[in-house]
Order: sequence, then C-alpha cells, then structure tokens
Amino acid sequence: MKPILTMAGGIAVAWAIAFVFGAVIALGPARLARGDISVLSVAAGLAALACACALACLAYRTSQRWWIRAIVIVAALPLVAITAFPPAVAVWAVYPSYAHETHAAPPGAAELSIPCTRGATLGAWYLPSTNGAAVVLTHGAGSTRGATRAHAEVLSDAGYGVLMVDARGHGSSTGQAMDLGWWGDEDVRCAVDALTAQPGVEPDRIGIVGLSMGGEQALGAARADARVRAVIAEGATQRTAADKAGWLPGGPGGWIQRRMDSVRDQLVEWMTPAPRPGTLRDAALSTDAPILLIVAGTVADESRAAEWISAGNARVQVVTIAGASHTGGLQADRELWSETVLDFLHDTLG
Repeated sequence: MKPILTMAGGIAVAWAIAFVFGAVIALGPARLARGDISVLSVAAGLAALACACALACLAYRTSQRWWIRAIVIVAALPLVAITAFPPAVAVWAVYPSYAHETHAAPPGAAELSIPCTRGATLGAWYLPSTNGAAVVLTHGAGSTRGATRAHAEVLSDAGYGVLMVDARGHGSSTGQAMDLGWWGDEDVRCAVDALTAQPGVEPDRIGIVGLSMGGEQALGAARADARVRAVIAEGATQRTAADKAGWLPGGPGGWIQRRMDSVRDQLVEWMTPAPRPGTLRDAALSTDAPILLIVAGTVADESRAAEWISAGNARVQVVTIAGASHTGGLQADRELWSETVLDFLHDTLG
C-alpha cells in the first residue's frame, strides 16, 4: 500500500508543478520572445522543462531503483504534459506579449481613435471609399493593423473604404488583450459604428475582412450586427473548445484534445471578463450575410474547420489557395486572392 500511496503523492506533486509551471511560462519568458523565436515555441520548450522537473520529482518519490523510475517517467510524461498545456495556453491567451506596431500607415490613410465598450479605445487607419462601400479589416492574434497593409492596398485600389483596426490591447488600442478573440464581437461593432460615420460610406454596403483571429471575430460580429452585409474570413478555425470539437478527429487523441480545450476555456473565463462567444458554425448560420472562407492549402485544420462551418449553409463559400500558409493566401497567389475577394465583395456589396 505504501508504494501505491507514494506513487499517488508523486503524481499529485508532478501535476501541481506542471500546472503552475504551465501558467508561469506563459507569463514570464514567453512574453519576451522576439524575432524568429515565437511565443509558442518558447512556451513549448519551457513547458517541456517544467514537465521534466515534475517527472524527476515523481520518479524520485516512487522508487530508488533506476528502471522503475524510468518506467514511471515514460508512463507519466503524457499525463503531465496534458496537465501543463491548458493553463499555459489560457494564460498566454489572456496575457499575451504586447504587439508593437512596426509598420507605417498606408499613403493617404487617416489616423482614427475609436471609443469602444468597457473603456477601451481602438486605434485605426482609414483609407476613404470611392465607390460607397467599405470594409473593416481585422488582423490575427499577436499582431497589429500594420500586418494587413498589403490586403488593405488591394481593397483600397478597388475603391473600397478600408478601416484597419488594432484589436483591443494590441498596437495603439487600449484595454485588455485577448488572443482567442473573445472581445471580437464588441470591437468589430465599434469599428462598424466608426465606419458608418465616415463621409461617402453607404451604411448598407459594409463588410468585414478578417485574418486568422480577425476572421473568427468577423464571423462572430456578423451574427451580432445586422449592418454587416458580407464577411470574408481567412484562416478561421476556432475561438473556443466548442469550435474545435466540431472538426477535431475522433479517437483517443481527439477525446483528450477536447478535454484539454474545455479546461483551457474554463480557465480563460476565470481570468477575463471577456464573454465566451458562440461557435463559428452557429454564427455563420445566424447571419444573413454571405460568407467567404479562404483556406490555406497547407493547413489541414483550416480545411476541416471550413467544412464544418459551411456544412448545410448555402450562404458560405469556401476557396482553397494551394501552397498558401496560414493567412498567406495573398502572398502565395496574389491574382487568385484579389480576384476571389473583389468578385465576392462586388456581388455582395454592389
């Protein structure tokens, strides 16, 4: 009985260490990642170190025999890693490293400061409309409006007004950042308010173009705001565990991932006042706005997510750009991306 109790105590200690370290690594060194080393890669490396420490503690408490220690480490490694991952991702999402703006404004863009909910102010650049239609352009997680400059130029050259917005807590926007996009419905609604106030913009000809997290926010905002008449979402996959549950593969691996995502979401709810959004599929079904999903040909998860979001919904079109990386459709095939997006906006916004 004593060895069993010792092992159980060791496992509990290992889990506790892994859980705490998962949160600490997301708050500490991961926030300092720069250059070619991403936040997630640093977090993953430190998570592995935390798990190793936890397993060493577990193995030491289990037995003095080296081969028993080795068996314990091999058997417990997946359990400890699974324990560390949800708090690491939750803390990383709620307290992300600050996204600095490193791009210059496009020529002719006006600088705007948009008041939003809960005291937040959104920084934005606005390129004026020459055809009466306009779009809100939203960037991905850990990024800023400057990352969408090439997309804005394509849209502006075609006559569309373009409001390039920093997400809450990113770039020059104030408020608490949230890299799962849970503030998206509120932020985009504030951006649409600002867009409708611009001269020359017809209020019934407004769309949203979003990349990655921005695409997910675009889908959610369309559900919440009837003024949105068209949605283009590139690289949209998930904001909550319920999204991923819709397209994750089955089997033991899928079951474990679903449980990890559920724990992550619960932790996020405890750490932020941001409201947990509904699923992307429900958002697509609940809006009358036509939707274009752009999928990277090299990212299998995007294809699975797009298939799930669009299933049974005639308003949703899916276009895959071969050879494109995540949100890299414009870079991979500028002609196809431009033609697809502009044709869609022409058909939906007139």
